[in-house]
Amino acid sequence: MNWITNKSLYRRLLLGLLPYLAGVVWLLVWQVKTGHSAWQLVLSGAVAVVVLAVWLKWLLSPFSRSALAIKHGLLALKDADFSISIHNQRYLEMLELVDAYNQLTQVLRAERMTLNQRELLLDKVIQHAPLAMVLTDKQYVVFSNTASRELFGLSSKLEGWRFTELVERLPTALASASRECQSGLVSYVQDDLTQVYQLHCQPFHLHGKSHQLYLYQNLSREMSRKENEMWKRLIRLISHELNNSLAPIQSLTKSARAILQQPEHLAMLEEILDTISRRSAHLHQFIERYSNYSRLPPPSKREVVISEFFQHLCTLFAIQGELDSVSQHAWFDPAQIEQVMVNLVKNAQESGSDAQEVGFELRQHGQHLSFMVYDRGAGMTESQLSQALLPFYTTKSTGSGIGLTLCNEIISAHQGKLRLYNRDHGGLCVSFTLPVRSAAQVNDRQN
Repeated sequence: MNWITNKSLYRRLLLGLLPYLAGVVWLLVWQVKTGHSAWQLVLSGAVAVVVLAVWLKWLLSPFSRSALAIKHGLLALKDADFSISIHNQRYLEMLELVDAYNQLTQVLRAERMTLNQRELLLDKVIQHAPLAMVLTDKQYVVFSNTASRELFGLSSKLEGWRFTELVERLPTALASASRECQSGLVSYVQDDLTQVYQLHCQPFHLHGKSHQLYLYQNLSREMSRKENEMWKRLIRLISHELNNSLAPIQSLTKSARAILQQPEHLAMLEEILDTISRRSAHLHQFIERYSNYSRLPPPSKREVVISEFFQHLCTLFAIQGELDSVSQHAWFDPAQIEQVMVNLVKNAQESGSDAQEVGFELRQHGQHLSFMVYDRGAGMTESQLSQALLPFYTTKSTGSGIGLTLCNEIISAHQGKLRLYNRDHGGLCVSFTLPVRSAAQVNDRQN
């Protein structure tokens, strides 16, 4: 039967059925002419039907095998088994379908291989990451990495442990933050050393079930390094200021002693003493600024009339301002916020911007009042933006590096956050937000 191999089913039926029907018709005509009885005609017809059925079954068997193979293949795909391929079963009607199935399984096998490789790479990265990761289903740990086992002091995997039992193995401060899912910095003292951790708690759904992800990052070493850099910068800064003041004082003192031995030059002594006094006053102011930073008092919050505070700022700075607030009152320490605005406006005016381009805004967003100070100066680089709030960091040749840090401390004490970003078309904007109080809340508080 090679002459019908790889032919269409329709052609095979046509080529096989036409001779068969012609033979059956000839047989029936011959039996009628030869005078065969009716039962012989019926028997011949039955035999013809049986032969036709057997022939059709044989003819359609490759088609049936292909259909059955595709069915089993699709069931295998449902079970994520992509290893089954189907061989061509001669018929052109099935050829394209079989080829499409085989191409699909080949693509799925390649995708699975790529996915497995990515999962292996991701797992290796996660297992070797210094960040401790713990995933729970709200009760039991379902995933953890090597750093998490070190954090909890276990040599075996954490999977299967109750998270509440594991938390008991942590220091008190870190355990409390983990139980309450409090994201943020957690610090505590252990063996006379301060330990600082960044805790991040993130709920999400996995396979339709609620899960909780805990990330623990040990910042102690980095904080220690930053602290050492800060102290070194502070020592260099103080040494520089002391030398700038003590060196001329020492020189002028020697000159004063020489004048005392030469009475004809006593008139110069007053000028020398004035110079020593100015340098001493400058040194006193320098030390006083750092002393104020170290003893910043907690904010004394009270109800503040927003419009009155805005008008006060406009009078104080004599620059353009804009107010957009629905609420009449806000809740903050007006003296400290005024000091923040003074520092920010002073920085904006010293940015090299035109005086007309320096301004500020107070805008309400929901239950918060946003303060913004902007200019059209040179702005900051990415490196400067990332370090601008660090103590003693400054981009000015005569700056102390505590202005923005002091502002950040004040805003943080008000549960706010100071933000710096470059404006479009040049310039810098510094903003922070404070909570507002509605008139009803003010009345309830007064009652």
